[in-house]
Amino acid sequence: MDNNNNERESREEYRKRLEEQIYKNAHDEETTERSHHEFNHHHHKKPKAGRPTPPPVPEKHHFHTPKWMKALIWLLIILVVGGGFYEYHKVHKMATGVFSDGNGKISKKLQQGKPVSVLAMGTDVGALHRGNAGGNTDSIELFTINPKTQRITMTSIPRDTLVRVNTDDGADYVKINAAYSIGGPKQTVKQVSELLDVPIDYYAVINMGVLKKVVNSLGGVEVDNPFAFTYEGHHFKKGKQHLNGNEALKYSRMRYQDPNNDYGRQKRQQQILSSVIKKFKKSGSISSANKIMDAVGDGVKANIPIDDIATLYGNYHSAMNNVTTYHFQGQNAMIDGASFQIASPKEINRVSKLVRKELGLKPKKVVNHETKMYKSQPNYNGYNKTDFILPGGASYNDPGSGNGSDYVTSSSRHQSQSSSDEDDENNSSSQTSPRSSYGTGYYRSPQTRYDY
Repeated sequence: MDNNNNERESREEYRKRLEEQIYKNAHDEETTERSHHEFNHHHHKKPKAGRPTPPPVPEKHHFHTPKWMKALIWLLIILVVGGGFYEYHKVHKMATGVFSDGNGKISKKLQQGKPVSVLAMGTDVGALHRGNAGGNTDSIELFTINPKTQRITMTSIPRDTLVRVNTDDGADYVKINAAYSIGGPKQTVKQVSELLDVPIDYYAVINMGVLKKVVNSLGGVEVDNPFAFTYEGHHFKKGKQHLNGNEALKYSRMRYQDPNNDYGRQKRQQQILSSVIKKFKKSGSISSANKIMDAVGDGVKANIPIDDIATLYGNYHSAMNNVTTYHFQGQNAMIDGASFQIASPKEINRVSKLVRKELGLKPKKVVNHETKMYKSQPNYNGYNKTDFILPGGASYNDPGSGNGSDYVTSSSRHQSQSSSDEDDENNSSSQTSPRSSYGTGYYRSPQTRYDY
């Protein structure tokens, strides 16, 4: 049957066609057996005259399966096999809308079963399309999958982490969740890879709205809530509980009631994802995969080639046995009146070492834009001194501002102070500018910012 007919044929039509074929085969088999019996009866030799008739040979009674039972048995077998093929065909068809086109070749890395990494980006921008760069990422999770240690790790990256993004207009200093708005998923992959000095093999962009459908497709998830809270009309009690899709989505979104703010939300998101992985592993059937694909729809886009999916599952599904979560801990900072999380060199290297180990790589000392500007801060410590100075006189969310340097110099500190003094003079008649107590920050007129 050609592909076009396959696409038009429903599941019930497919099974009905198989059933008719089975009964036709059973009828043909019965006709063949009858012909064979008649042939043997016709050619049976009678004993010649004058010879004594030999005693009859005891007939061996063989159990003959009735044709209806044969048909039933074969029907069950083919429905299982054929149904599995139908499910696989449907999964593969739907997967082409989620994964990227392949070139017919399977990755050698996957064939050899080497550890791989996947950056998952959660957004709320509606239906996704390849290359979509609308909105920011609400969550960033770096997955490592190691078939040798049979472990998956999830490392949360705070969305408010300060990074330097190189644009066509020059260096821009923004929160890492804004990288998606600037250059799409590839830009986010680049920023996370540079921040931690780790290779990232694939990415997946996920509309957080599909989380509800995925959880429902698996019959719900189990979580262990650290504290009771009420969010969007639902009360989440403290302790272990079962959540449906709608509840899981709410559970993963609450932020401001959590004493750990965004970090607490990231941990709850990790709980949901871990439970989804474990439940899928437990069922592990093509039918379950089909339900998930139905739920995903156009809410997930990944750059994993479709040709690699079967090998990825075949060689790496054992890693679902153990899911470990890591967390990147930033430090509080204020830049131009906006709150940030600063990645300290110590924390960058700690997380980099963990991720590289999971990927089977040796640790490296990370030296990048973020470590350089952190080390050149004159007063910042992330605790009682939270004003952070951008290097080279640059401004937050202002591409090309500054001299492109990674270091805070005396001239850049002087420039910041001068700008603050000028703003004070311009606004002295109406209000006081929100300056840093250390004379390092400065006020800029409101403008569109990627800080939500």
